[in-house]
Amino acid sequence: MTTAQCRLCASTAIPRFNLKILGKHQVAFFECSKCHSLQTEAPYWLDEAYGNKNLSNLDTGAARRNIHNLAACFAISKLFDFHNVIDIGGGDGLLCRMLRDYGINCFVKDKYASPIYAQGFTEPTFTKPDLVIGFEVMEHFANPESDLDDLFGYQPKALLMSTAIYTNQSSDWWYLLPESGQHVFFYSRQALELIAKKYQYSLIVSGGFILFVRQPSALKAFLAKVLLKEKICRLIRSLVVVLPAPGILNDQLLQVQQAKQQQSSQKTGVFE
Repeated sequence: MTTAQCRLCASTAIPRFNLKILGKHQVAFFECSKCHSLQTEAPYWLDEAYGNKNLSNLDTGAARRNIHNLAACFAISKLFDFHNVIDIGGGDGLLCRMLRDYGINCFVKDKYASPIYAQGFTEPTFTKPDLVIGFEVMEHFANPESDLDDLFGYQPKALLMSTAIYTNQSSDWWYLLPESGQHVFFYSRQALELIAKKYQYSLIVSGGFILFVRQPSALKAFLAKVLLKEKICRLIRSLVVVLPAPGILNDQLLQVQQAKQQQSSQKTGVFE
């Protein structure tokens, strides 16, 4: 194996090991000499890895993760008084739907999936979100430098993400998931710090979550770190599920109103 160019910071990446992806492609993995991220060679197999599905059959924790992420999003939104949210890579829209149930104006974006749980909520009603969320998304970025430009291009007050952090694990690291072929870039703590500095955000890492936030006060930064801890999120999760969910009826009425308007427009078009 020869060296490669890091797809995040453009520095020289050194060969680490090879793995068989999707059971047939021999793929080289490299570690960047500057940001210390781990990455595959240029991922030419992604169309094959995704096929007609966004969710790997190996991702058996997806449903539980959505509930846990709901607690984290709810807590951070309340702490920073966030209202408008975009869920990047939100898959079938389940998290978006649950956030809307509890009064958070969330919309979902996913180029690989149909948001069956959040139909009608893919085009935001605001120009700039307060919060961008993306859970188990960053490791899918084939070209993280440009993909992160797009992500931070929303210019939100904060971004709440999750991905397993690379700390020099070997080729048997479970998070590589060579059988699925969808995980192609693995960020070190140094890489996350570079990202925060580049886009001028503060970085908070806690409880498996990565929070980029603009100019938080020392108190709110401390509280965010506490609220994102796994045990605290579990408590918040227990609280959230017993709260009233006014968004369920509100969105139903909204969808009915929109359907009536669409039918009225169609009838007007016929008469014309």
